[in-house]
Amino acid sequence: MIYNKVPLQLNNPVAFWLNFPDEERVFWVDRQSDRIVVGAKRLATVQDDEDRHNYAYVFYGDTFFEQSKDPKWAGMGHEMIAFTHYYIVENGESFYLHAGEGMKIEDFAVPRIRHNYKETSDDKADWDRLMTAIANGINGGEMTKVVSSREVEFTSETSYNVASILANLVDNNPNCFIFGYEKDRRTFVGASPEILVRHRGSEILSYALAGTASKDGPNAWTKEQLLSDKKNLFEHNIVRDRIVNTMKQITPDITVGETGIMELAHLYHLRTIITAKDSTKSLVEWAKLLHPTPALGGEPREKAMALLETYEAHERGMYAAPFGFMKDMGDGIVVVAIRSALIMDNILYAYAGCGVVADSDADEEYIETNNKMRTILDAL
Repeated sequence: MIYNKVPLQLNNPVAFWLNFPDEERVFWVDRQSDRIVVGAKRLATVQDDEDRHNYAYVFYGDTFFEQSKDPKWAGMGHEMIAFTHYYIVENGESFYLHAGEGMKIEDFAVPRIRHNYKETSDDKADWDRLMTAIANGINGGEMTKVVSSREVEFTSETSYNVASILANLVDNNPNCFIFGYEKDRRTFVGASPEILVRHRGSEILSYALAGTASKDGPNAWTKEQLLSDKKNLFEHNIVRDRIVNTMKQITPDITVGETGIMELAHLYHLRTIITAKDSTKSLVEWAKLLHPTPALGGEPREKAMALLETYEAHERGMYAAPFGFMKDMGDGIVVVAIRSALIMDNILYAYAGCGVVADSDADEEYIETNNKMRTILDAL
C-alpha cells in the first residue's frame, strides 16, 4: 500500500482526531520517547504478521481474556488494524500520511471541559467476595499472587468529551503511554506506564512493573520505603521472574536490570527493565507469549486466570490487555492497557487493579485502586 506523505504540524495531536468524528480511530502518544501516532478510518484488517508489511503503521489491540461476553465490549480487540489517515510525529519529523485521497486537516482548538460526574455503582461487596476467594486460593497453596480489578461506573450530566479527556491525559501523565481507540461510538482511553514488550531490531524489552505506593496524601511513602518493603518486593519479583522465564523459552540472551522506582503523578512503582536478543518472533508473537504477566493476571497464570473468570464480577474487555502499534519493518511497542476507561456517551467505566499476595489487606488494596483510578478522574 502506497501512502502519501505531507508535512503537517499541529498544535495538539488531538486536533487530528477531531478531523474524523464519525470514523473508527486510534490515538497514541508515547511520552517516554515523544512519539505520536494518530490513525483514522479503517483501511484494512491485517490478517497476520506478514500482511502487516503492506502498511506503514498497524495497530494491535486485544482483550484480556480470550472472549468478552459483555455487549459493551462487542467487536473490540483481537485484531490488527491499518488506517487510511495517520498523523505522525517521530525523529524530529511531523507529517500526515494518507492512502488514496488526502483530506484538508484542520488544526482544531482542543476543548477543555470540566465534567460534572458522580459515581453510580457500588462494587465494595463484589470486591470483598473476590478478595476472599483470592485469599482462600493463596492460603490453600494454589497460587502465590492474583491481580484483582474493579470496574466503577461514573455518570456525567452531559456526554463525556473524549477530546478533552485525551488532551488532559497527555498533559497529566509524563512517562506514560496515552492511548485511545474509538469504534461504534465507544471509546477506550487510558495512560499506561507499563510496557509489555518493545521490539527494536533484534532487541526485545519488557517491564516488570509491580509493587505500588502512594506518593501524596496521608499514606504517602518515600522511594526508599518502597524499595525496601518486603511485601512489595515479593510481589514484584514474581513478575520479574515470570518474564525472565518466559523469555528463556525463546532465547538464552537475557539481561535483567536493577530494580528501581518509576515515578508517576500520584504513585511510585517498583520497576525492573528486562531485555533479550531475538530475531525469531514478531512483536505480536512476543506480546501473546508474555500476556498476561503476573502484574495483570497472577502466578501460576492458569489458576489465577480461572479464579478471576469465576469471581470477578465484571468483564475486563480491553482493560489490562495488550495495546500498541508496529511499523512496516516490525518494530513497535505494546503496553498493557491499564489506568483506563471505556466511555459511552455520558457513562464512563473506569478500571483499576492491584496485585494480591499473602500479606495483602483487602481494604488497603481497595484504597490503592482508588489512587490508580485518579489517572482517569483527574482527566475529567
